[in-house]
Amino acid sequence: MYTNVSSYSNSKGNSQIHNVPMWWMLSLLAIALTFLFLLPTLYAQTTGRGDIQGTVIDRKQDKLLVAQTVTLTIHRADAVESQGTTTDENGNYRFENLPLDPSVHYTVSTVHEGTGYTEKDLVLSTWAPNIKIDFEIGAFTDDRTQIRVKSHSFVIAPPPPDHAPDGAVTVIEAVEIENRSDLPFRTAHGTRTIGLHLTLPKGTEGFQPHQSTELTINPATNQAIRTTPLPPGETQLGYTYIFHVEKNRLDLSRRLNFATEQFVCFVPESINFVPRAKIFGTPTREQIHGNFYLIYQSTAPKAFEAGTTVDLSLNVNMGPAGGTLPGQTSNLGQLILIAVAAALTGGFFVAALFKLRTANNRPTTDTDDTSSPLDAGWLRKLNSDDLEHVRVARLEFITHLDDKHEKQEISERVYKRLRREQTERLTTLLEEQQRGNNA
Repeated sequence: MYTNVSSYSNSKGNSQIHNVPMWWMLSLLAIALTFLFLLPTLYAQTTGRGDIQGTVIDRKQDKLLVAQTVTLTIHRADAVESQGTTTDENGNYRFENLPLDPSVHYTVSTVHEGTGYTEKDLVLSTWAPNIKIDFEIGAFTDDRTQIRVKSHSFVIAPPPPDHAPDGAVTVIEAVEIENRSDLPFRTAHGTRTIGLHLTLPKGTEGFQPHQSTELTINPATNQAIRTTPLPPGETQLGYTYIFHVEKNRLDLSRRLNFATEQFVCFVPESINFVPRAKIFGTPTREQIHGNFYLIYQSTAPKAFEAGTTVDLSLNVNMGPAGGTLPGQTSNLGQLILIAVAAALTGGFFVAALFKLRTANNRPTTDTDDTSSPLDAGWLRKLNSDDLEHVRVARLEFITHLDDKHEKQEISERVYKRLRREQTERLTTLLEEQQRGNNA
């Protein structure tokens, strides 16, 4: 194929060629475009180095911190190493000559007056060869009105296999909490300074946090405690404990430490737990991981205020036949064990909350498919090579978010939410890789 190129004479009078093959022109164009696209990459690969820098500021005294120690931890597939530096007279620090390698990620941290400040999962690449991480020391808020529980969910689950059949059940709680301030939130609990505390129902046993490094329990005050400050934006908290049915009632009531918008109860259909309070509307019926649940959502027109006590008790309706369900004995503990034996499988809350958010207030059928693409269980099905590919992809995406944030192409709130989500998923992936290495 040929194309006509109109003839003309240059300043020297040389005539230009009329007929030029189309494929030849396209080839030249492709080569030119390829060179333009690869030029930044080729340059970055030639230099191959980047840096992480920033400033350390004491917000309590509104001054720059001089001679403050900052530590860089370098995470490679086969090794972890650290190096340190101190801030200069302007409060600035810098780690230079770092490789642009997406398989390497970095952690920057500093400690001031016993409090640690950390930024995890930083990646230097051709997208972002330079990253700026500032530490604002001592910048906190204790304004409780800035904290709001958007959703507090409960799931009734079977007790541990080795637990006595004495009417015990497992209760799983998930709390979606928002810090509406631009500063991390912390508060006092007794003589301690903590992130926040949430009241548990009286009589909890075997408290198990889902984030073991951040959540604990104070048995004396019956509070679930987050030991680290609550960052701005939304945070997911979760924990599990054992509880007992007494006098045909599962009483999960408690006093609220923060304003709460909504309560949600997931009750196995196979046992007739019914919320006692009128704040819950008519339940929806959902199939989650092959089991059917009645989902009760609170219908209050406004948020439940902090300081109020909310009735979260569930009555056990034993049916008309002399306090038993058909085919069961009158032993309450045995009844509950049988009724909820298959209530939950791994990743329940991910599937349940995904289902709740995407299908809220719509009619449901028994054939609804509730498999959630957010279920992290699929990681366990991957081999080591695939896990490594996923890890690199996660790190690259985090770096891309950092680049967008640096260029102010994404809002602060969205950036923090997405980065926190990707960091949590990366942490889950790294834990799965570690389990594979130890196997």
